[in-house]
Amino acid sequence: MTRAIMRETFFGRPRLPGQSVVTLVTSVGFGFSLFAIAAAPRTAAIGLLAVTALIALLAYPELALALYVVIGDVKGDERVAALLPWDLTLALGGLLIVGILLNFLRVKRTVAMPGSYFLFIILVTMMVTSLSYTPVLDSGLEKLGRFLTVTGIVIVAPFLVLGTSQAMKRFLWGFSTTAFVICAYSLTSLGGSDRLVTPSSNTIGLGHIACGLILIIFFGVLPHLSFLKRMVLYPILAVPMLALVGSGSRGAAIALILVLVISVSFQRSLLLDLGCMSALGLALIPFVNIPRASFEYLGTLANCQSVKALLFFRAELLVYGWGLLQRHPLTGVGIQGFRYHSPNAGLYNWPHNIFLEVSCEMGIAAGLLVIALFVVAVHEAWKQLSDRTSPYLAFSQIAAALLVVGIVNATNTGDINSDRSTWLFLSIIYVVRELRYQSPVMYPQPIPCLRASSIQD
Repeated sequence: MTRAIMRETFFGRPRLPGQSVVTLVTSVGFGFSLFAIAAAPRTAAIGLLAVTALIALLAYPELALALYVVIGDVKGDERVAALLPWDLTLALGGLLIVGILLNFLRVKRTVAMPGSYFLFIILVTMMVTSLSYTPVLDSGLEKLGRFLTVTGIVIVAPFLVLGTSQAMKRFLWGFSTTAFVICAYSLTSLGGSDRLVTPSSNTIGLGHIACGLILIIFFGVLPHLSFLKRMVLYPILAVPMLALVGSGSRGAAIALILVLVISVSFQRSLLLDLGCMSALGLALIPFVNIPRASFEYLGTLANCQSVKALLFFRAELLVYGWGLLQRHPLTGVGIQGFRYHSPNAGLYNWPHNIFLEVSCEMGIAAGLLVIALFVVAVHEAWKQLSDRTSPYLAFSQIAAALLVVGIVNATNTGDINSDRSTWLFLSIIYVVRELRYQSPVMYPQPIPCLRASSIQD
């Protein structure tokens, strides 16, 4: 009798009596817990959804990474912030770290960081050194701590969680889905008097999220569909397009136009889609009640008679930052020192330009380090785009487009800690490079000149 039970199979595996006992005990325990806490059906459903989401984020940390870079544009909503007793950025960062550790235990593939990332070590060393002369040590420590932890995660994590093409696809799907929800949420304010915003009331953030979503669809989806199927996708594209215009985000608009114009030289077939998207946008705008303030703010790109008028308050920040750099060219004024050397700490918090921010706080050498990081990344992106035979050309196009968005963002908003997407897009370029090296289509046999870490597993 016992042997007969042991011979029974369940999905091809031996079915042991102990499995039934465990299943029964688990079911009874779960049911007892529900009755014990007297959970309403809605509460039970929310709890089940939360557990499912937690398991998914731990099993696929690339999804946690996708949420991590946009959570700041969501958690400002009181309803979202009330979901957890902790800061959502820190909570997602903790989940991401745990997911990375689980990936190590499961021996998931990782990719090597580029040699140029040694510059980050030098930059951090300069930050630490500048603590000795920063005006307010506590503020300097806080900024350094945020860069090493909250910001450092997006610099390092892509190499640890995006080691396969499947993981990269899940990341892009996770980012795109979240971005689409944020854009759709913003459209509920159409017809109002103010510019469209994210749940955290951020116009600039909405513009960059919408811009990123448009570029992912434009390079990652449209080229692989027939023209008729692409036309079906245009209404979905209309959501981020309207969100971008409604946000009035000038930097995101400039980045999008720049990337789309350049893309035509690489892929002529996208010219038709570009024309159709433009026609769709022009046809929709008169009927969707985009706030007048959005058009007025975007209109300053063409109407302003001087660069100073165009930059508005940012012009004062840039002038003041340049003045600090001229007075302290070698060492800067110390990390977070810009705020406390300014005549008005409530207004002059940062110069809204990462390169100037780093330069005036830690000296010209630090600014050149950051510039070098982006110059090398741009060169790598150009190399990838020039290789039209790569099986991961779509990844390279998306990564290069997002890098342009990140650079534009870095030049008009600044703050090395708030622009986490900028650093993420910088790292993704090199992740895609390693995926190309690992591709069996591109390299059927191990090539001696490749680094060993690139062809393992």
